[in-house]
Amino acid sequence: MGSIRIPNFPALCNAHFELRSNPHCRHVTLASEKWALSTPLFLDADEEARLPGARLGLLAALCFPSCDASQLLAITKFLIVILHWTDRPRSLYADEEMLDPIWAKYFRPTTRRDWQKRFQRHLAGFRLKRALTAQDAAQGVSPDLESYISLRRDACGVKMLLDMIIYAGDLLVPQYIYDHPIIRRLRQDAADIIAWSTDVAAYAQRPHSGNLIAVIMNERRYTAQAAAHFAGNLVKDTITNFLINEASLPSFGDWDCEVRAYVRGLRDCIVGTLNWLYETDRYFGDAAEDVRASGWVFLS
Repeated sequence: MGSIRIPNFPALCNAHFELRSNPHCRHVTLASEKWALSTPLFLDADEEARLPGARLGLLAALCFPSCDASQLLAITKFLIVILHWTDRPRSLYADEEMLDPIWAKYFRPTTRRDWQKRFQRHLAGFRLKRALTAQDAAQGVSPDLESYISLRRDACGVKMLLDMIIYAGDLLVPQYIYDHPIIRRLRQDAADIIAWSTDVAAYAQRPHSGNLIAVIMNERRYTAQAAAHFAGNLVKDTITNFLINEASLPSFGDWDCEVRAYVRGLRDCIVGTLNWLYETDRYFGDAAEDVRASGWVFLS
């Protein structure tokens, strides 16, 4: 068993992003866990045991601090399904219907057609890239860094998480604004910060699986420590890029209020996820506070 030192991710972002929490967190957490545990043939025994420690209600509350209880519940249920699909790849299609009641009850009635098409496209991309990731792992294939970064944006589900910003904020963002180069760069920066930080945190538990650190080690012949340092610098530099891109946002006239709310949603998802990494037991178990303080993690 070895060890590596990883960056303090909250320290990288908390100076630039305000961390907020939704007041409905506790109620929604209990309600979502009750839903998951009472749904037949959904979670297996190990998943049921791990669910409270995952603290997905807290993740939703930190990423979407201003939405109402119903919206927060929908997002938390969605995160539980995504985690289930991630931990049990074979369930990705076998349990495809688990998302249907969430979609029908919460998402479809309150969102525009363009949002629905975008979410479904990102969901299809998630399924495809999870399958490709599993195929690469089975064949012992390690993608190059550029290919892995592109693959990971879909495979980790972060695009769908960012889709929730418009849903949770009841926002109306016209397609031409959504596709604006600066908005697109901000969204990609946010996705990469979240995906890469999560990868670094996950490496200690699964050092031999497809992961940003493992890809860097293979491509650049780095040690695990050097790769972790390289990945941490990628996150740090991308936070800087996000702030630079945010400062260069043009005015969108009558849409400025909606755009500011959308960009704040990106900020909330970044700071919320990077802080949640140390609150869930999914990555560091009982050692989360020690990891936050020292950065040292033991490899499985």
